[in-house]
This record gives sequence, C-alpha cells and structure tokens, in this order.
Amino acid sequence: MAFSFPKASIVVATHNNATVLGKVLKAMLRLDYPNEFEVIVVDDGSKDNTAEIVEKEFGREKRIKFIPLGKNQGVCKARNIGIKMARFPIVVNMDHDCIPERKWLRELVKGFDSPSIGVVSSFGDYGGTSTAFRKELLGKVGGYDERYGYYREDTDVTFSIMDLGYGYKELPNPMYVHDHKEATPKGVAAMLQYLFRRLTYHQNDALLFKKHRKLASKFLDVKLGFLVNPKRDFQVVTGTWMEPYKLVLSSPRGMRFVENKSPLHALFIIAIGIAYVLAIKVFRLLGSIRFGTLLL
Repeated sequence: MAFSFPKASIVVATHNNATVLGKVLKAMLRLDYPNEFEVIVVDDGSKDNTAEIVEKEFGREKRIKFIPLGKNQGVCKARNIGIKMARFPIVVNMDHDCIPERKWLRELVKGFDSPSIGVVSSFGDYGGTSTAFRKELLGKVGGYDERYGYYREDTDVTFSIMDLGYGYKELPNPMYVHDHKEATPKGVAAMLQYLFRRLTYHQNDALLFKKHRKLASKFLDVKLGFLVNPKRDFQVVTGTWMEPYKLVLSSPRGMRFVENKSPLHALFIIAIGIAYVLAIKVFRLLGSIRFGTLLL
C-alpha cells in the first residue's frame, strides 16, 4: 500500500533572528510536499524587526501564521503555544535558523510508516530541530515540559512519547542547512561566562533522569544508579568523544578554545578536562537538589 502523506504543521519558535528567519520561511514555501501544510511562527518577544519582516514578506501567505508573544517566555512555552495552534495531525519542530531542502518535509513525514512510530527526527539525540511528532501524542504528554527552559527539553518530550509505548525513528540525512555559527568567546571573562552557562544547563540532566530513569540512564551513560560516566564528561570538553579522536579544548557546538600544539598544551587541556568533570558533577548535584533526585 502506498504511503498516504498526512497534513502537517511546522512550528518555528523564534527570537531576534529576523534575517535568517526570512530565509527559513522562503525555503518552507518552496517545499515539495504532496499534501497541505502550515507554518506557525511563534515570536518569543523579539526586539529586532522580526514582526516587520514577516508582515512585509509573508503577510499575504495563507500557509504562514504569525503569533507574537509580546515578551520573551522561553522556547518551551513558545513551542507549546505553536502546538496548540496547529491544525494538522503531524507537528514538526524546526529551529529558526535551519533552512530546509525542498524534500525535507516529505522525507521526514515518510518516517511515520507504521502506527507504532510516534517521533521521527533527522537531528539525532532523540529530537531537537527537524523532529516530527504525532500531535495526539504531544497532547497526551502535555507538550514540552516548561521546567527545562532550555536544554534536554527535546529529549524529554521524545522520551515521554516512548514511555507511552511508541517508537522513535532517526533519519540519516538531515536535509537542512543550519545557518548559524556560534562565535567563540573572546577573553577569559567571556569564556568563563560561557562555561558557567553550559554547566548550568546540566542541572536539567537531573530532571530528565528523574522522569525517565531507564531511558535517561542509557542516554546519559549513568553508572552505579546515580553517576554519569566521568569519562563521558571528560570526552565532551576535550574533543575525544568523536572520531577521529583529537585532543582539543572545545565545545560540542563546534567551538575550539585551545589546540593541542605541544606537551604543555596537552597537559593544560587534560587539567581543564578534569576540572570540568568535577564542576559538572557539582551542577548536577544542584539539579538533584532542585528536582529531588540524585544524579552526579
């Protein structure tokens, strides 16, 4: 039996990204999709000219619905508002800086080739941008848990649907361009600020672990029932988590802070890696206190 493409709603939460958002929406209007689709843009309190650009360039486009929130309420809240406004049975989360190829939506939705599949993603790590859900299942799990604010919220909603007994499918080809390059912090103060922010995000590991003990234990590589594998934490900050292995003080987001150019550089990177492991355990402890479960 030939696959019947359902109607789809694409939710794009945006904040202060007017120029790239315009590129994203133009690409979405060129999508090759054999059924009706809509694009719901939720403006999470942007201070730039997002509203003006959307009105000027897309105001007459019936497939695009613009929802201004007035003030910044966070990405989870913005997505949940978009989900509530969605009219169609498939809801897709797409970030405001990801420009899709023409067949992106077609290939993503084709992943729902069985009633047992609840989530399809071409991002990986159990969801994120370019992730599609059955809307009825988002309703059953309550959408995005707004306690997360940012970080692990995508994984959480996927795990919640998997906990209902539905499957998760990951596609090998993303079929979109991420039009964003995070600038490497300049100077010690900026680097420390960035590091503190990233460490703070990991408090959310505890909430994910509390809600989805079995799935999160495997995902986070939890040992002894409460300890995230220190090797994993060390690998993340020293660039040794992916092949080809190369020692470098870095971020999984692609930023490189210190290159390994001498034995002294190597010792410095290793020392910072060990310090990071200890620091991230402290922040997970803070998350454990906040959310009422133990994870280090």
